[in-house]
Amino acid sequence: MAEVIKIVLTGGPCGGKTTALNFLKDELEKLNIKVFILEEIANNLLSNGITPKKLGVYEFHKQLFETQLKEENSLEEKAKAYNGEKAVILFDRGLLDSKAYVTDAEFKKYISISNKNEDVLRNSYDAVFHLKSVACTDENTYIKNCNSVRKEDVKLAKELDEKLLSIWTGTSHLRVIPNNIDFNKRLDNLLKEVLGFIGVPEPLEIERKFLIEYPDIDYLNNMTACRKVAITQAYLNTPEEGMFRIRKRGYGKDAVYIKTVKIKINDLKRIEKESYLTQAEYNNYLSRKECITGIISKDRYCIVYDDEYFELDVYPFWNDRATLEIELLSEDQPYKLPPFIKLIREVSHEPEYRNIALAQRMVHNKGTD
Repeated sequence: MAEVIKIVLTGGPCGGKTTALNFLKDELEKLNIKVFILEEIANNLLSNGITPKKLGVYEFHKQLFETQLKEENSLEEKAKAYNGEKAVILFDRGLLDSKAYVTDAEFKKYISISNKNEDVLRNSYDAVFHLKSVACTDENTYIKNCNSVRKEDVKLAKELDEKLLSIWTGTSHLRVIPNNIDFNKRLDNLLKEVLGFIGVPEPLEIERKFLIEYPDIDYLNNMTACRKVAITQAYLNTPEEGMFRIRKRGYGKDAVYIKTVKIKINDLKRIEKESYLTQAEYNNYLSRKECITGIISKDRYCIVYDDEYFELDVYPFWNDRATLEIELLSEDQPYKLPPFIKLIREVSHEPEYRNIALAQRMVHNKGTD
């Protein structure tokens, strides 16, 4: 059974998703990676005369959601059955995309029919790449090249691009691919991001971490592209598997459980391998208290600012500071922190600010209470 990696390409109209999908498929298959593609379901429906005007907006998007869910499940089973080490599924839009076209109540109603909810859908993919609409940077090009089936005007295209980015914010791996450069260069940047994520040539994690002043929570909550995610993570050292981390991301039945093994290369760079756990597997690991070396709960604010994805963590033991992280493709990649962040200093090279050290601090504090 192959390891299946599910990747969504999203973004406003005329962002180049279809071209990008075919480009990624060709490039990944040159590296002997099996690729499956699910084309945009909405375009298929519209091309066959199934439209919101005929069915009504709610019924159209209900049918769209149900059709895509069925197609996704079928394609995932096919990918799992592939006789190889790894298979990648590329989706031209994910199940959350239709939320940009309906009311919150309508979206909640038709996804609940399939026993789904928004948080589960957001975390059902491994990575999301947002290709910004050309309408955001070049209105004339957008007018000339917009989709022949769906013809949103420039204003609506910009609004949809912003709304879709907001909807997907909170995904564990979200990257924005700007539309302010040559399209071929843009495709090259997308390929680098995808290869970096799937671990070609190796699954590297390159992060910079900053100690910051305690943020204005009200300001964060009012940002369009900011989503709060509850995280609990524990560090274990077991006789069978050695050292690793388990993480619960979200609440209750909406939570996702992930196991991570990291191999340190230097203070900024690590090889990281992740796999999903069931709730039972997570709880079983958590019950092995003799193997737990640290545990921590925190609120993570996932933020998109100026096309960069930041993770801001607020901890229960600090009321005057927090941490901010950004993941990069290389150690020398340029970056700029958001202006609303009040930097104390970078702590990428300070081991006492690593998550495992903070988790051990929580265990120690509980033991001395």
